Amino acid sequence: MPPPVYVAMGSQDRYYVMFADGSSKCVGCDNLSNDLQKKSKGRFVKTVAFGVDWDSYFVVYTDGDWSSRNVPSELMDLMNKRQKAELDCVSLGPNGEYFVSAKNGRAWWGGMTTQNYAIADRNVKFMDFGDNNILFVRY
Repeated sequence: MPPPVYVAMGSQDRYYVMFADGSSKCVGCDNLSNDLQKKSKGRFVKTVAFGVDWDSYFVVYTDGDWSSRNVPSELMDLMNKRQKAELDCVSLGPNGEYFVSAKNGRAWWGGMTTQNYAIADRNVKFMDFGDNNILFVRY
C-alpha cells in the first residue's frame, strides 16, 4: 500500500486515511462516505473532523468547499456567513466544541467550557479537543 499522507481519528473507532496515491479509507457513517465519494471527485480532502455522535462530521476540501452533518448549530450559523473559498480547517470536539480557521489567518471557536475559553486568545492558529475537557492549542 502507498504511505498515508493524512489521518483523522475520532471516537467510536471512526477514522479517515488519505494515501499518497490519492486513494482513501474511511470508517464512519454512510452520509460521510457518500459525501466523500460525491464531493471529492476532482478535488482533495484537506481535513476531516469527527464530532459527538456517530453521524457528526465536518469535511474541508482543498478548494475551501465543505460538507457536514449533525454539527453544533452555532458552527453552522458561522459557516453560513463565511465564503466557502476562505475555509482552511474545522475541528470538532466530543462535547460540541468547534474550531474554524480561514486561509487569511482568522479563527473562530465555540462550545467550550469557561476554563478552556480562558486559555484561548486571539492568536490561536489551531485547536483540537479531547475527552475530559482536554484542549490542544497551537498559537
